[in-house]
Amino acid sequence: MHVNREQNSNKVLLILRHAKSSWKNKKLNDLDRPLNKRGRNEAVKMGEYLKSMDLMPDMIITSFALRAIETATLLCRQSGYDGIVEVNFSLHEGDTTSYIQAITTSHEDKNKLLIVGHNPTLEQLLSLLTNKTVSLPTCTLVQIKLNVASWNKVIHHSGSKPEIVNIWRPKKLKKNND
Repeated sequence: MHVNREQNSNKVLLILRHAKSSWKNKKLNDLDRPLNKRGRNEAVKMGEYLKSMDLMPDMIITSFALRAIETATLLCRQSGYDGIVEVNFSLHEGDTTSYIQAITTSHEDKNKLLIVGHNPTLEQLLSLLTNKTVSLPTCTLVQIKLNVASWNKVIHHSGSKPEIVNIWRPKKLKKNND
């Protein structure tokens, strides 16, 4: 008997724009901009939320820009996540192809993947995957249900289109959880 696993399997993609960064030091290279106080607070809040909603990823892929790494680090610390965090050097200035490549080459045994990256590319990626236009202020998290059994079929699949399950923005979390 042959079972079509594709119909019964789902991957979850969590897309997180890095938290608010500091522009105080104009001499800093873009890659070296740290989070500001608001950004650190937002990343901590998002980590708490991931844990409370049982949305812990199996793996995190982050851009190597300092603000993205700090966002991922604070989120991990606050949520208790102690799994794989992969720093990807092509996400900082990459296009949607760089993000798709990072996703499609992910570990197949991981079902829930969190990507920490940058605009405008994350908004373009969401549009490409879901045919929806979504605004991503800093530290906004989007949960996408992918009707695929394998990460390498995210773009080329015969199943239904990936669907946005939920969007969490830091300002909304503060109103609901403070």
